[in-house]
Formats: sequence, C-alpha cells, structure tokens
Amino acid sequence: MGALLKYEDNNVEYYTDSDITKRTMTNPGRGDFKEQSDAAFKNLKNPYRDAYYWLKGELLDIKGMNEALMGREQVVKMQSACESKKRSD
Repeated sequence: MGALLKYEDNNVEYYTDSDITKRTMTNPGRGDFKEQSDAAFKNLKNPYRDAYYWLKGELLDIKGMNEALMGREQVVKMQSACESKKRSD
C-alpha cells in the first residue's frame, strides 16, 4: 500500500505540478484512503481457508470411519476365534 501511495505522489508531482487536488488516494478532501483500505482488507475472509478446514474435517471423518470399521473387523475376528475355541473345548 505504501508503494502505491508513493507512486501516486510521484506522478502527481510530475504530471500536475504538485496540485494535491488531483490526487485520488491521498486527496485531503476525501479522507484517508490508507485507513479505509486497511479496514476493508481486515474484513475480508479467505475462502480457501474455509475450504481447507472443510476438506480437512471430511478427511478426518473418513479416517475415523475407516478406523471404526477396522476395529469392528478385529472384534468380529476375535469373537469368532473365541467361539471356535469354545467348540473345540
């Protein structure tokens, strides 16, 4: 932002003989553009961050489901081994 403001100052000085009423971003009559743009930038949300957290949550849900199914499979194997041991005894 600072580079943009400096660029405008240089151009206004060169092309308009330092007439500050020709400024767009740093015109004294319009208020402070830097503060307004900083406030607007702080209010923006990053949609990629939201998508990242959503996808990460989905992957964690899938991983949890997989672990639950693997655990169930292991319990079923242990149960069938126990039942076959009962039969053999």
